[in-house]
Amino acid sequence: MRRRRDSETSPDGVTSILSVQSHDVYALIDPSSTLSYVSPYVAKGFGIEPEQLHEPFSVSTPVGECILAVRVYRDCVVTLRGWDTVDDLIELRIIDFDVIMGMDWLYSCFAKLDC
Repeated sequence: MRRRRDSETSPDGVTSILSVQSHDVYALIDPSSTLSYVSPYVAKGFGIEPEQLHEPFSVSTPVGECILAVRVYRDCVVTLRGWDTVDDLIELRIIDFDVIMGMDWLYSCFAKLDC
């Protein structure tokens, strides 16, 4: 994961406003992230009960910290330019972005990355 100021100047990720569960959120679309994440503060407004992960895991941050991921919000509707997709968002205590959309979501959108 990256901090906002690093991501806004990096060519590897894109920041955008997306709609998740009909809420506008500040998003990092990050192809270097395998999974997608949501901050607990934003997830409270989704109206979805999170599930406990069967196997919690640690997520490394750019500053070397590890954050334990234990809950997931299943089948969240993510809208981009009027096109609805669905993704599972893992709750993670992030403050720089509301959501981080990773390769799992990009793959489901049939995104093509031109490196």
